Parts: sequence; C-alpha cells; structure tokens
Amino acid sequence: MKSLRTLSRLLATILAALGGPAAASEAPLVLGSYSYPTLDRTGALMPLAGVVETIAGQPVEIRLYKDPDAIADALAAGEVDVAVLNLGAWLRAAHAPGLVPLATLVPSPEVQDRYRAVLLARQGSGLSQIGDIAGAGPGLRLAAVLRGSTSGGLVQIAALTTAGGGLPARLTVTYAGSHEAALAMLVDGHADLAALAETPWRTWLAAGNDATPKPVEVWRSEPLPSGPVVCRVLSRINCERLAAVLVGENPASEAAAQGIARGWPELAGAERFVAYDGARYAALIAAGKAGHDRTAR
Repeated sequence: MKSLRTLSRLLATILAALGGPAAASEAPLVLGSYSYPTLDRTGALMPLAGVVETIAGQPVEIRLYKDPDAIADALAAGEVDVAVLNLGAWLRAAHAPGLVPLATLVPSPEVQDRYRAVLLARQGSGLSQIGDIAGAGPGLRLAAVLRGSTSGGLVQIAALTTAGGGLPARLTVTYAGSHEAALAMLVDGHADLAALAETPWRTWLAAGNDATPKPVEVWRSEPLPSGPVVCRVLSRINCERLAAVLVGENPASEAAAQGIARGWPELAGAERFVAYDGARYAALIAAGKAGHDRTAR
C-alpha cells in the first residue's frame, strides 16, 4: 500500500490540473465527525484529512463530537468545514444553510443488505408487530443508541410515527450509548422496546442466548443509505474541487474511502466514493425530521 506521502504527491498532480490549492493561512480547517465506542475514527479519517489538507493548502484538525446530533449542531454553527456524517446527522443537518453534500460511500452488497434498522419488543409484552405499539398503553420505555443515530433510533421513531395509531402515549427514550447496550437494556428488563441496527441483533441471535428470554422483532426496515461527506461553502476549501477529487478515480480518494469504511461497520467493503444522489434522500429527510423531533424531547 502506498504511503500517505506518495498519495499526497499523486493528489498534488491531480490538483495542478484543477487549479491548485489555496494559499495557506494560520488556523487549521476542521474535519469533523462523531465518536463511537471501540472504533478508531480518528485513524479512519486520517486519509481523508490528507486529501482535504492537500486541496486546501491548509493544516487540518480532526475533531470528533460525542454523537451524530452534536456534529450536526457543530455544522449548523459553522464550527466544521468538512464532515463525515451518518444518515441521522445528515437528516438533521440537511436544511442548515451553506452545507453541500459531496459524495457517499456504497458498502459491499452483503453489508448494504444488512444495514437495516430493527425494532424489538420485550418477550411477554404482548407486542408482535409495529401496529400493536400505539395501543399498548402509556409509559412504554424505548432503549435507543445515540441521539441522531439512524439505525439506532431515528428510523424506528419515524416508523412508529407513521404506523397505524402513531406513537404510544408518554413514550420515554433512553440512550444506551451503543447498539449492544440498547439490546442489553431490553434483555435485562430495563426497557420495553429497543431500537438498533440489524447486525448486532443477528450477532446476538447467533450467539445462542438460550437462557435469556428472546426479544420479539416487531419491525425491520429496508436497507438504509449511508450519510454523505459534506462541505461548508463559506469554508476556506473549494467544495467543488473536493467533490471532484473524491468521486474521481485516484489513489488518494480510494485511500480516504477505504479508511472511512474501516471506521464505520455499516460501510464495510466500500472502496470508492460516488456522487451524492439527492433523490435517494428526499423522503428520508422529510421523515427524519419528524423522527428527530420525537427523540429530542
């Protein structure tokens, strides 16, 4: 594998044809995203940071926020120049002024098919399908993952909102911090419902937890698209130039794509960026706003 120095030289050649980088200034640009337990997202973002630095002619600081909502807020506040978002953060940030979605990653077909959201119910709750939940009575407890997590909260809340009967009265949402922790809350009896991605749920099933009451899968989404790389148009980086480099066929872009794929399990197997397709996201952006409004209560 070529070193980042070699990739930078190759990218510099590409940029020369595109007009070259901007003149350097003192303050570093900010490449932002959000952290997640057990994943080295700083390392995953380093190849992309090298691309941004070479294009802009500026030093780049990688800044990780606590959750998808926090990075969306930072973008809206103008604190971040370029960001790697999950779908949940993009659904929230999509209406913020001055943000341009540049490119997305497409995982392997097997991983894409598994990137779904599931809604689980506690064994013995009497819930067997999503339509049962609205009439289950007040005070249901939902274990979600993080504020702004796509597969760990937003998609399920949006589905509940549009299901027959809508949301149950006085639904309370607790953020467990990870998909596995949300499932554990349900299994341990500390929640009545759990919102998480399909892969951790399948992993739990494959582990053969025979002594534990098995949760009931009441709903499963279609495969979800990934969030985009976005750029702030008032930044010191040329967003159009960055988009052209990311979707182009060059070693630096491929290294950046593969680095991100290592830090986001839902993107495993992705090898290159593709241009952002707004048509895939329009309905999700509308539904996601309703879902976020519910989880932010």
